[in-house]
Amino acid sequence: MDERIVQEIEKILGYRFRDRELLTQAFTHRSYVNVQNAVPHNERLEFLGDSVLGLVIAEDLYRRFPDESEGTLSKIKAFMVHSKVLATITEKLDLQRFLLVEKGEKEIQNNRKLKENLLEAIIGAVYLDGGILAAEGLIMNLFDQADYRISDPNQAVFDHKTQLQEAFQSLGLQPPDYVLLERQGPVHDAVFFVEMRFNGVPLAKGRGQSKKQAHQDCAAKVLQQTDNGKNLKWFLHEADPNFSS
Repeated sequence: MDERIVQEIEKILGYRFRDRELLTQAFTHRSYVNVQNAVPHNERLEFLGDSVLGLVIAEDLYRRFPDESEGTLSKIKAFMVHSKVLATITEKLDLQRFLLVEKGEKEIQNNRKLKENLLEAIIGAVYLDGGILAAEGLIMNLFDQADYRISDPNQAVFDHKTQLQEAFQSLGLQPPDYVLLERQGPVHDAVFFVEMRFNGVPLAKGRGQSKKQAHQDCAAKVLQQTDNGKNLKWFLHEADPNFSS
């Protein structure tokens, strides 16, 4: 890997490798190895990094939230190590542009799973290069840079509305509409009531201290009833017998 690129990566990570070959391996996709047949790919590092990440996040939460239950800590941890969060961190830091892939396979750099794998491989490489303290420093730095280091347990919530919208799009459908039904209470302490509709048919009702929160509440309810969108087509048929996709 070119020295200038190595230095740019190290600047983003806030970590300088003693063994540059580990850095190169972390950024090497299997397809690139098939062509070059010279360097190992990053899947073994990904395996290691996944375990290191889980341990570091668990200890960090244990120390920072001494009054929270095991269930709450597990919920926050599950959010922080979720593939969507890891892929988003990679995207925010634009690390995927350095991934070595086979020529003509550049589109795989935008694959969400590969972005998650890349971040885990980087963590594994830093662990091998500098030990657990170095890996801990890297992880905290990456999560802080991407603003994903949870400071409030209530922050550990996915963007349900976007997730549901993606499920609709996967069926070739337009996203549902969110209709404000009512707003109660004073301006400084208002509660919004919203109804989600698709083709005019009500799917769910939600509430929140903002319209955005009410939208999220609606989407979360539909995701819960559809196994995170997997059974959305069936759900729409149940809500509207005339539905066809």
